[in-house]
Amino acid sequence: MSTDAILCFSRASLQSDWLPEQGALAISWEALHRWLSTQCHWCWMERAAAEEDPCWKQPIPYVLACDSRGHIAAYRRRGTERRLHGLWSLGIGGHVEGVDAHADLGETLLACARREIQEELQCAPDALQFLGILNEEQTAVGHVHWGLVFKVHIADPPAFTADLGHLCWLSPEDAMTLPLECWSRLAMELLARKSKLATADDAPEKSLSSNANPGGEP
Repeated sequence: MSTDAILCFSRASLQSDWLPEQGALAISWEALHRWLSTQCHWCWMERAAAEEDPCWKQPIPYVLACDSRGHIAAYRRRGTERRLHGLWSLGIGGHVEGVDAHADLGETLLACARREIQEELQCAPDALQFLGILNEEQTAVGHVHWGLVFKVHIADPPAFTADLGHLCWLSPEDAMTLPLECWSRLAMELLARKSKLATADDAPEKSLSSNANPGGEP
């Protein structure tokens, strides 16, 4: 496997309702993992080729990092994805790389999410909570990527990191006033829905493993 290879899912193998023109869908980790185990067609592909091939979707773990007050990490986009520069992001994540590979695809996705938090925030992530999936087909970026949204609590939130720069830890209401990238707005829809359900059920969060249901919608 090339060091530039990233994980890609065949668009044709994705359920049609998992590919809205622009939208977010709350599904359970159990449902996603069942698809990964039985119906997902995937491969490792050179990133440059994947960016030009809409027959494949690049799964991107997209993690909302929250502090003890429920405030969310927000940062202005920079880095390699120049098409998003100038917008604000509430999600931390990236491509699934060979270093993340496990025999189980679910564990591969979780390994990527944990690695990205470790690299970007320089801290070990707490338990991951799966919120659902998001997709948009209206931009060149969205057309070849597919978001898997997680939430994680950060015990000691940093104010600056080498990769992300200055971080603002904002309430959900204040975060939504920023000029956000599309994925961040969609991810916040999932977070708001999950928060309402958690309040209604008064249910504690569960640690996420590939074989566990973290409390998502069935």
